[in-house]
Amino acid sequence: MLLALQNVLAQSTGEKPAGVARLQWANLPESWGVFVLIAILAAIVFGCFWLYRREMDICPMPIKLLLAGIRLTVLLMLVAMLLKPSIFYQQINEIKPNVNLVRDASLSFARGDKYREQENIKRLAQATGVAADQIASGDVGRADLLNKLLGDPKIVEAIRNKGTIQVVDFSDGTQPVAVIPAIVNSTTEASDSDADDSQADDSPEGEKESDSNSLIRDSIPDLVPKGLGTDIWQALRESIDDSTRLSSIILVSDGQHNGSEDPVEIAKRALALDIPIFVVGIGDPNPPKNIAVNEIFVRDRAYPDEPFEVEAMLQVSSLGSSTEIPENISVQLVEQKINAQTGKTESERVIETRELPVPNQGGRIRADFQQTISEPGRYAYKLVADGIEGETNTSDNQRRSSELEVVDEKVRVLLIAGESSWDYQHVRVLLERDPNIAVSCWLQSMDETRPQEGDEPIQRLPRTIEELGKYNVVLMMDPNPNEFDSQWVDMLKTFCRNKAGGVFYMAGPKFTGEFVTLNRLSGVRDVLPVRFGTTDFIATTQALASATSDKTGNMLLVPHNMDHPVLSFHSDPDENMRRWEQMPGIYWSFPVISGKPTARILMERGQQQNAEDNQPLLVSGRFGAGTVLYMGFQGTFRWRPAGVQAQFFDRFWVQVVRYLVENRSLQGSRRGFIESDKSEYELGDRISLLSRLLDGQYRPLTEPAVEAIVRSDDGRKQKIELRRLPGDQGRYEGLMVASRTGNYEATIELGGDDSEEKLLDPIPFRIVTPKVESNAFWLNEKLLSEIATQSGGKYFRLDEISKLPDALPTLVTRAEFNSPPEPLWDWNKYLRFFAFLIPVVLLSIEWTLRKWYKLL
Repeated sequence: MLLALQNVLAQSTGEKPAGVARLQWANLPESWGVFVLIAILAAIVFGCFWLYRREMDICPMPIKLLLAGIRLTVLLMLVAMLLKPSIFYQQINEIKPNVNLVRDASLSFARGDKYREQENIKRLAQATGVAADQIASGDVGRADLLNKLLGDPKIVEAIRNKGTIQVVDFSDGTQPVAVIPAIVNSTTEASDSDADDSQADDSPEGEKESDSNSLIRDSIPDLVPKGLGTDIWQALRESIDDSTRLSSIILVSDGQHNGSEDPVEIAKRALALDIPIFVVGIGDPNPPKNIAVNEIFVRDRAYPDEPFEVEAMLQVSSLGSSTEIPENISVQLVEQKINAQTGKTESERVIETRELPVPNQGGRIRADFQQTISEPGRYAYKLVADGIEGETNTSDNQRRSSELEVVDEKVRVLLIAGESSWDYQHVRVLLERDPNIAVSCWLQSMDETRPQEGDEPIQRLPRTIEELGKYNVVLMMDPNPNEFDSQWVDMLKTFCRNKAGGVFYMAGPKFTGEFVTLNRLSGVRDVLPVRFGTTDFIATTQALASATSDKTGNMLLVPHNMDHPVLSFHSDPDENMRRWEQMPGIYWSFPVISGKPTARILMERGQQQNAEDNQPLLVSGRFGAGTVLYMGFQGTFRWRPAGVQAQFFDRFWVQVVRYLVENRSLQGSRRGFIESDKSEYELGDRISLLSRLLDGQYRPLTEPAVEAIVRSDDGRKQKIELRRLPGDQGRYEGLMVASRTGNYEATIELGGDDSEEKLLDPIPFRIVTPKVESNAFWLNEKLLSEIATQSGGKYFRLDEISKLPDALPTLVTRAEFNSPPEPLWDWNKYLRFFAFLIPVVLLSIEWTLRKWYKLL
């Protein structure tokens, strides 16, 4: 009846109300009032028939019964109107919880697995539809396999039946990706559902299914792996912390967790909150047998017979059982001679063969080769590793470095010292002994009757920019200010700014306080990369320091600048830091306020706990096109006992000279330089390229932007825009993202005076894979299974993902929604008319019959 009434109302109003029509009596009494109502109705019924039984016998009995029925009907209609019959619509909806789909988006998901077990390959091929040979060869990445499975609308729809899917990608952080609403059913009567189905069947079944599938596929973005780590703990913690209406978590990962916290602990917390974690493992659980040469790096310039390092990194994957693991692997370092005109390899020779120990659990092997070359020219190096039994991929067993240029031209150094300190004496001897350096000394305390020292002795300080420009580097060790004037300082600024000369200044306790505060020498403060205080500040600080001059101070290395060329004692960062920690402390340092904004502080004096108050000791910077280095202490000669035959002392000072001359090419363009902030980057890092450029007349370039050319070792080339820094003519900076591993060189094309294109000397750098993502990449089933078990969930292989929806808990809350009741006669103007007309009509019929049978 109600359904029929609902359809009538719908047809009359032109709209179908939502939900199921329900009837209620708005004025129906409650409790004892119900019995009173029943008594009144009974009395009305009895009264109607009793009154008509007493009517005269001239009226036939059927007419009496008809009249009684009419009277009773009218009275009952009036009672019903008094009770106010009303219609409302009731809808019962299902409210389903959230299901978090947490996907591993680290770089390990971009790789493909060469599954060893044929059964795994067969199951994956059947589940994903990918050819078995493609899976076996590792051509299909993990993310691609997952995207194919999640592209199946049946799997996604089955999960949606359990709740709203919240897709979250994670690596070393988390990123919400999409929210896919749950499939919610409204509860109605059977007849109402049948009516709905009959209306839905009007559209073709194939068309409805196609639209639904398209919607689901469009709602799930493909997984794009680009993260630099895998922090499973953080991903689970953030999902649990946001646990409002969360019923379960689906974790998709290879299990190679490299975060700082234990994900099993967060799984136990999920169990306490009744949030099971269902884990889908992706990858081959068997670590592959493979030895790969990931990196080989050599610097871009060296000098004849100068020692340099060829750095190589190999990745050794787990080699199976202990009986299969070789103790060593053999590698060969091959030197290639490059034709300067054609750029092709002229010849190559094996210069060293080495046996490298293999780690038991696999991982990285670092190999450093000490080399020297006597003949100038262009060279490259190739490292070749022997294959092992059972290795499926040998294409990555060798790799070639970037090019090295051996330059046959001496570095000319001008060494100026106020007095003959121990540092001066040892540095002078070191530079005179180096065949690639020609040093001229000017010891200001030297007796005038004695000749100056050095490979190329001089009889006076340079007085013109032409004389000073013959040198590549000027080393100043606590110089006496009496011999300098403002013109000489201006000449030094020109030498550094326009000639790309290198300037080193070592502070000392005797002359530096006066040298940096004299007005006529104030230009020196512009060149040096530190900010000095006032004369009173310097005097007060030195007086306080003299009271503790018998105590050594802490020499703190700045960790993020340990890759600076001056500090490089070893290519491995940890080993480099350990070697610096062997150095003795310092007894004295010159007070400065801070480094300049563009400078790099390499060394400090102070306490690690209160680093903001530390005193800069060794600071590098730029002035114009030149390189500047400030050392705020003396006593490096105390480093000589460290190492073998003063190796650290010697290497430090040679590296100082090499660094200062680095940006003044001995054979190429001298119109500027280009440099990167580091020499090695991991994927995803931002690479900052900084350049100082001059025009054809050696004046600062004023163009708003220039283009740098970045070339990789595989022949790829890209252009990076460098924009001029505000308020600094000739200085340009640009950024790029490290997106592909390999060795790179960055340079800039400049127009010369002869209208021929010239290149700045290129700066080399390399991009490597993140260590945390390359050391381990196979499926860690043990950890993933433990996470699932400890949380009350279950572990699934990737090919079992179709079974996952059935395992998810079904938690449905039913919510009832009722529309406001409206009186039955208010639904339609005609219904209102008939509701009041029928009693009048019935009473008129009764009156007419009574009149006819003379009952009035």
